[in-house]
Amino acid sequence: MELSEEAGPECWEGHEHLQALITTIRKETKRTEELEGAGYRSPTRAVLRALQQINSATRIEEEAAMSAPPFFQPAGRGDLLFWGGKNGPTAVIWESLSEQENESWLEKANTMHDWVVWCKSKKGAEEIRSFELSGKEIFFDYDETKPKEEKN
Repeated sequence: MELSEEAGPECWEGHEHLQALITTIRKETKRTEELEGAGYRSPTRAVLRALQQINSATRIEEEAAMSAPPFFQPAGRGDLLFWGGKNGPTAVIWESLSEQENESWLEKANTMHDWVVWCKSKKGAEEIRSFELSGKEIFFDYDETKPKEEKN
């Protein structure tokens, strides 16, 4: 649809979904910037593909709508569905979820057996997370206190 410069607000009637999309993208962008500001780094597509292959995951539970890879059929985070449904073998990017989203996911995980969690390694005598008792988890060491050039 081409819009002329004289087009007024009436040309956007019926496009509430467009405004909802814009609002979601703004919220997701802000959330991603806050995560990255706190030292979080998204997994690469290669890591996500590897996680997907562990349990033939079709769904991803992760950080933001804009970064969710299209090779997962459903994608979402907590109650927010980016696309698709809420069921299926799932790859979870633990550090990208809020505490509330982690707790919500843990409740669902108790009824599921087809998931894998990608998370930071625990330091010292940290408490065992309930997902460590069942399912599959992949740990990674990522020291966000070192500058990038020192991590090689």
